[in-house]
Amino acid sequence: MKRIFTTLVAGLIISAQMMAVSVKDVCGQFEGNLIIDGTQYPNKSVYLLPGVVDSAVTFVLPDFMFNAGKLGNIVLPNIPMDATGKLTLDSATLYLDSISERATITVINGLEDGGVTYNSYITADQAQVILSIAAPSLPEPIYVLFQGSALRTQNYALTNGGFEGEWTNSEPAGWHSFNTATGDFVDFIKGTDQFVQSAQVRPGSKGAHSVMLSSKMALGAKANGNCTNGQINAGSSTAGNAAANYNFSDPTNDGFNTPFNGRPDSIVFWAKYQPADRNASNEINKARMSAIITTNARYQDPEATDAYADIKIGSASVNYAATNDMGWQRLSVPFEYAAANADKKPAYILTTFTTNMVPGGGSSYSNTTITSKVDVLDTVYLDDAEIIYNKELKSFSIDNAAQSFDKHIATAEGNYCDDCAKFAAAGNGISAQTFIGFDAAHKCIFIYVIADDYAQSGSYNLYRVDFADSETSELDPIVDPTEGIINTKSGNTQCTKFFYNGKLYIRRGNALYNVSGIRIQ
Repeated sequence: MKRIFTTLVAGLIISAQMMAVSVKDVCGQFEGNLIIDGTQYPNKSVYLLPGVVDSAVTFVLPDFMFNAGKLGNIVLPNIPMDATGKLTLDSATLYLDSISERATITVINGLEDGGVTYNSYITADQAQVILSIAAPSLPEPIYVLFQGSALRTQNYALTNGGFEGEWTNSEPAGWHSFNTATGDFVDFIKGTDQFVQSAQVRPGSKGAHSVMLSSKMALGAKANGNCTNGQINAGSSTAGNAAANYNFSDPTNDGFNTPFNGRPDSIVFWAKYQPADRNASNEINKARMSAIITTNARYQDPEATDAYADIKIGSASVNYAATNDMGWQRLSVPFEYAAANADKKPAYILTTFTTNMVPGGGSSYSNTTITSKVDVLDTVYLDDAEIIYNKELKSFSIDNAAQSFDKHIATAEGNYCDDCAKFAAAGNGISAQTFIGFDAAHKCIFIYVIADDYAQSGSYNLYRVDFADSETSELDPIVDPTEGIINTKSGNTQCTKFFYNGKLYIRRGNALYNVSGIRIQ
């Protein structure tokens, strides 16, 4: 046999200690080395998703290239996995891509090379998968080995966006205000009265608390209520001095930064803004939210100088007025990304909420009728801040002809792969990737839409395309994920919908499915 992996160093060989695992234990995003006929390519990602049949996983290798030629995305649905995590498929799987020629790809469950035996298996922490790829343009099959580790420690969400849990130093986990601020002016503003826990929660919240920000007077100057997942620097009594008064994130400042690895579409939060002077114009009375995604470097908001242009990857900000009834409102703010920094990796997110968009701004005491000025405060209640990644199917086509789809299912004309037609699909999110899997066993096609947060949330969307000869009855239920529907029927079997940890699931007998019809238990 040709020596396939001879350039591998010993440290790359994963030693499998086989333990009982389930599909839900092992699925996720993995990153590691791709070895192709002895050449090693580092920092490659692989996705493992739940299969649509029992005890199976779907293998996704994006942007596979060989000899400087792009083969495309490799998507192998429903690879059988035994209780130890060993992949047991040993037969050919048809693969098509809109760019490349058709190829036949086989997952090899065991291969010996140079006196070393390799197996295809996955655990909760590691993955090793061996592929054999045959195509008309290749004189003989090529062998591909992926070895990688799960990206389970990366972060794609805000920490404690609901402001729940125990408070330390008069602050909830993940958030800070003046009580832990730094700077020359900090002794004059330090205190706990501008950032407090509240029992007022937004409509429909599953939490028990929000937070309340309020402004105050300090040495004759107005200090806005301010909270951040970085740290406040209070360096001047002049509120508008951006060089001295700012919030900042620093990789070396443990406890006062928020690691973040995604490119989300928006940030959503609930706010109840109540300016002290109810008669002031909205141009004066607007609270503010700002979220900045940065590289692995120090950053401050406001910037004060142009030295941060190479650090800021994306940003979302909004200045918002109170509602007519001074009540709760839901705000969704899109992220905008700097084209010049598109190739840089996100490392941190600096998020700030303040009671006014202008430092030292807000309601004027001279416009009020309240005698005791210290009682006049701008306040903002905040609840359930969340990072959003869009990952729905926006469009798909067959031979450049646009296709329609309803929820998570579509029907195409003709029989499965009559002409091995070219398929294309696109998601609706900034980081959304679409992968097309051809399931010859059921004569259908699956379209997977995955965003950056999959490694942490496990959330993605699956769409199925059926043909006249598709055999997909065992893959039901594909269900309508509309909230409020308690029961739905699939054939003669009763399905019960329920919510857990904010996600919708379907129970049919002893089987548990997600909203895309994928069995997860």
